[in-house]
This record gives sequence, C-alpha cells and structure tokens, in this order.
Amino acid sequence: MSMLRFDLEPLKTLFPEGIPRNSFIVVAGEGGSGKSILLSVFAKSILQLGEPVLYLALDDDPKTVVQQLKSLGVDVLEYVKQKLFFIVDGYSFRIRGSESRLSVSVISKVNPQNIEQVFESLLAIVTDLGIEDRGLIAIDSLNEFLSYYSGDMQSLVEYIKNVRANFSKARNVLTIATLHTSTALAKELLSSIEHCVDGIILTERIQQEPSSSSNVVWRVMVKRMKGVKHNLNWVSYSI
Repeated sequence: MSMLRFDLEPLKTLFPEGIPRNSFIVVAGEGGSGKSILLSVFAKSILQLGEPVLYLALDDDPKTVVQQLKSLGVDVLEYVKQKLFFIVDGYSFRIRGSESRLSVSVISKVNPQNIEQVFESLLAIVTDLGIEDRGLIAIDSLNEFLSYYSGDMQSLVEYIKNVRANFSKARNVLTIATLHTSTALAKELLSSIEHCVDGIILTERIQQEPSSSSNVVWRVMVKRMKGVKHNLNWVSYSI
C-alpha cells in the first residue's frame, strides 16, 4: 500500500505512520473551526513533497485561497511555475457585470450549480495533467453543492462516491473535502456519507479570552480512518 507521510503538525501527530494515498477524507466542523486551515496544511505538505495540488475553490475566491497558503509560508507563484499548484475556480461565477481578474493559479472555472459539469471538469484536468499515484485534490467545501442539492441529497452522495471512486481509488490520489456542520442538513450529509469515505477528521476552535494576544488555537481529532493506525486523541495546534 502506497503511503503519504507528513512532517508538518498537526498531521505528523495525527498520522504518525502516514495515510494511504488512495484515501477520501472529509474534514468536518462548525464555522471558524479551522477546516480550511487544515486543508491548507495538507496542501503545503503535498507541495513540499514535489507533488501536485488541485484545489477546487467553492467557498472563497482564488485570491483568498492563495493568500491563505501564503500565510503558511507557501511560495504559491513558484509552485505555479513548477506546474504543481492549480485552482479550479468555482466561486467567480457569482461575479456579475465584469470579468474578474483571475489568479495565475486558476486552470479552469466551473459552476457548482451543475455538479456533473464540475465532476467532468475535474476528471478532464486530472487526466490532462497526468495526476496519478501522486498529489492531492482539495475540495473546499461540499456545502456549496449542498445549497443547490438540499432537496436531492442522494445526488450529492452519489457525486461524493464518484469522486472517491475515480480519483482516490482508480488514480490513487489523496482527496480531501471540507464540510461545515453548522446546520442540521450538513450534519445529515455527514451521516449519509460516513460509511462510504475513508476518513473523517473533526475540527474545533478552542475559545480564548477576548483580551488574549496569542494565536488562534484549534484542535482536531481523527474520528475514523481506514487502513492505518492513527492518534485517537484531540490534538491542539496553532499557526
């Protein structure tokens, strides 16, 4: 079994033996609990290995995604030049009246209102770039689809199954999606897919005093992970 091992925290503590490449993982938690930050830590770790990252940006515009990675010390432009970092822009379809200036990292634009088109676009990009047995596909977040398919939950569940089958399993590419669980509907989705994904990571923000000048502290726990030993405790970290 091909494994990915990490040198960055909290990943190193969570997965001391690494994780199987062919995993589909959901990072779940309420708003502000550090899901996107953790996803960026995964992305940074993969890029440092010299492997590609394909980032499906749905909640934020590409510039915000790039800024977040830069805040972690990632030289995004250098990885773009090396053809290792790519953003699929699923946010800018909202912008009306003028063509938004896209980040140099954007390889394609999609409309999340058409979930099948998003899947086919990802599949075409992964095929064209030859991403197989390496890299990361990051989806941030599943909630954007949930807002359009709330009345057809099964279609969204099938989409997740198809992504796992075609990317994680058929191509051996680690795939990680975030899910904001602040609503009953999102919690229902997590319950519906828990049996058919490889891992669930829960995130929380540790409350601090308003006067505290220290960095924000988050904590994470691996609820389940197939195929590898993992830390069963909550692990705290800050950036």
